[in-house]
Amino acid sequence: MNFSHPVFAPYRVLIDSLGGETSIEKLNALAGHLGVKHGNKPLCFAASCMALSASEYEQSIATIGKVPTRENNVHDFLNALVWLRFPYLKTSLNLRHTDELAKHADEHKHRGKLRDQLTLLDESGLLVVSSNPELLKLLSAKCWTELFWEAREELNHQMHFFVVGHGLLEKCLMPFPGMTAKCLLLHTDEKRTETIDGLAAKLVQTAESLDLPPLPIQGIPGWDDNNDRGYYLNTSIFRPARTPPRSA
Repeated sequence: MNFSHPVFAPYRVLIDSLGGETSIEKLNALAGHLGVKHGNKPLCFAASCMALSASEYEQSIATIGKVPTRENNVHDFLNALVWLRFPYLKTSLNLRHTDELAKHADEHKHRGKLRDQLTLLDESGLLVVSSNPELLKLLSAKCWTELFWEAREELNHQMHFFVVGHGLLEKCLMPFPGMTAKCLLLHTDEKRTETIDGLAAKLVQTAESLDLPPLPIQGIPGWDDNNDRGYYLNTSIFRPARTPPRSA
């Protein structure tokens, strides 16, 4: 697998520790070495011998701390990497799913709005961390040229990005310009990954709803050949915010 894309920087130590291995045995050995937990239970990855529904998958993790994982499957391997790097966030996502499943019987058949948002974050999530609220406002407003070009110097020093969606990580193995993340915005001076993991987990655990603005990740400085203002004028990728209809 090609882990050269910058999204894999937070996972580089884990990837190197695995030495190119993707087996469940190696993942569990690393989880044990790191002491990763789901709540008060040691986290481990268990071979999935049958197809599970989304609700069964989440309940299995919450009940026994075992993440159903297909052996040597790229998608599941990347999911495991996120569990190892951001265990508090992943635990929080799982517990919110199971809370909703316990509260609403129909959630077992159809995901409601909150569980849809949790799933988007789990598959395509990007933690956007910034000490500058104005940069976060530009992102939310889809002011792409202003954010990525005009405020480029400030962004490089005051904004940090962590891809936590394993589906998005899989796309980055063979990157293309239109890759788009769903962002969880964190206004903080914090830069340590472990603390950011905890802050993101707390936000997910307490939010009644998650606002997840989109962001075309190849626009992040250095994540593509984007050192030119014209890069951001492609409106098929950097779509502007919708203009509300005028009242009659």
